[in-house]
Amino acid sequence: MLPPEYQQPYQQLKQRVEDLQETLIRSTDSSTLKIAIAALQTFFQTEIWNLSLQNLDPNLEHQVQSINVEIDKQLRLLNMDGLFLQAARQENTVKQRKQQASDRLLLLIQYCNGLLGQQ
Repeated sequence: MLPPEYQQPYQQLKQRVEDLQETLIRSTDSSTLKIAIAALQTFFQTEIWNLSLQNLDPNLEHQVQSINVEIDKQLRLLNMDGLFLQAARQENTVKQRKQQASDRLLLLIQYCNGLLGQQ
């Protein structure tokens, strides 16, 4: 679990992921989803990826760095999910792509919960 001074950015990331989850459920416009995914990636890159972890215990620092790498990877894959969703034309394919994106968002929430000690 992260010390309190490190928790706020991850809490914000979690909230943004939950908001994106709602957008995915409600929206039928894939361009809205694509914009929301890009905004989430930008937030992660600017607010979390560059966060200095030097004041953390070395073991915790390594764990947070590893999770950050996984979050970054999932965000890039989520972007691809958004592109595939935008290209989907058949209802079954759209449903499948939305489910893949939803699963990825749940994984991102789990990562945030793990860092926030909210398992």
